[in-house]
Amino acid sequence: MRKPLLKPFVLALSLLIYAIPVAAKTMVFDAIAATVNSEAITCYQVAEGMATMRVQLKQAGASLPDKEQLYSRVLDTEVMLLLQKHEAKKLGIGVDPEEVNQAVENMARSNNLLVSQLQSVLEKQGMDYETYKKNLEDRILINKLVNTAIRGQINVSEESTHEYYRKYLKNPKPVRELHIKQILLSLPVSPTPEQVAKVYDQALNLYDRLREGENFDQMASLYSSNDGNMDNDLGWFMEGSISSVFNAVFALPVDQVTEPTRSPAGFHILLAAEDRWKKPELGKAYKEVHARHILFKIPDSANAEEKANIAHQAKTVARELKNVSDDDFAARARELSQGPSASKGGDLGWFKAGQMVAEFEKAAFAIEAGETSAPIKTQFGLHIIRVVEKRNINPASFEANRERIQKVLIGAEMQTQVPRWMANLKSEAVIKKKTCPQGIDNNQP
Repeated sequence: MRKPLLKPFVLALSLLIYAIPVAAKTMVFDAIAATVNSEAITCYQVAEGMATMRVQLKQAGASLPDKEQLYSRVLDTEVMLLLQKHEAKKLGIGVDPEEVNQAVENMARSNNLLVSQLQSVLEKQGMDYETYKKNLEDRILINKLVNTAIRGQINVSEESTHEYYRKYLKNPKPVRELHIKQILLSLPVSPTPEQVAKVYDQALNLYDRLREGENFDQMASLYSSNDGNMDNDLGWFMEGSISSVFNAVFALPVDQVTEPTRSPAGFHILLAAEDRWKKPELGKAYKEVHARHILFKIPDSANAEEKANIAHQAKTVARELKNVSDDDFAARARELSQGPSASKGGDLGWFKAGQMVAEFEKAAFAIEAGETSAPIKTQFGLHIIRVVEKRNINPASFEANRERIQKVLIGAEMQTQVPRWMANLKSEAVIKKKTCPQGIDNNQP
């Protein structure tokens, strides 16, 4: 039987971004910076975030913004994070402590460190390890939420998948890839003409400043809408693997930026940070089996005698079907099988390694086309398997690349859908911003 599908999530984390400096403890703990659906964000949280952003900017060699601008930026980030936590709770999404431990181990390994060494590195840089883990937990939670609320709801049509294959993979040749970064100034879900004009003017101002030589990464950190999940560094793309509204960036030389580009999420300014010529990667060769089966379920309540009778029936049917035609096997499957594929003559279609439970898969790949197996026991019951056909999938074929193409196209949709989804969460929330005491972040410039 086919395995249940698990949707992957991506940890896009640097070693230091989510660590919190220990020293940011200079203010009243119970002062409120804002409430989101009646849940408070404390001024202390904002002060911690301000200290963290200063660390990031200093490490990047960027100049520091004024306190008011930094405060506003961090508070907006905290609001967005809390909105997503509320949505995750509503959908019953959580994070197991073991997932966090595994993520810490992966992070340490990716930096060629042991976990104990990672802790030491954080401490030497004045960063609190437990808060680092808590923020890592938040990132895992948000990725799970996005996978459930957005990625899982995006349907890529067969037509668009075939079109991508025809244009970029059927006759692969080197193409220009760009390392793309963005600044996004988001719009409300249903913006007024005045709101659109105001945000567009802000985008034009940033565009002019970038053209005059201001640092893109610093401006992205300070001004780009931050939903707590999407990074300003989008990564490497070739044309066709990014949302079509961004195609203008592929006409640019390196280090140039696009004029503000409108999407449903807002206005984007894109930077062509680097480029390279690369031949598109193809899928891997693999084997597939087209099979039918007859399933005899074994009830949990069955006693030893009843289980023996079911096993005897399965063995008898398997012997009877050993040398019959595929049509005859299908007819018996419609008559006897207790699985959901019974109405289709037990037809499971084509599958590759990793898609079925281990016992079923091992038996199906072990027998030849036209052969019928002895009863195979799995968690679902006893199966009699009939292999209809087998085939080798060429790495350049559409079938070998279908899954990867779908991931690329879903990723392209995510680039505009995630910030749009976040804007919708914000529009439905009750957000009240307050004024923190003058002493917030008092010891910082």
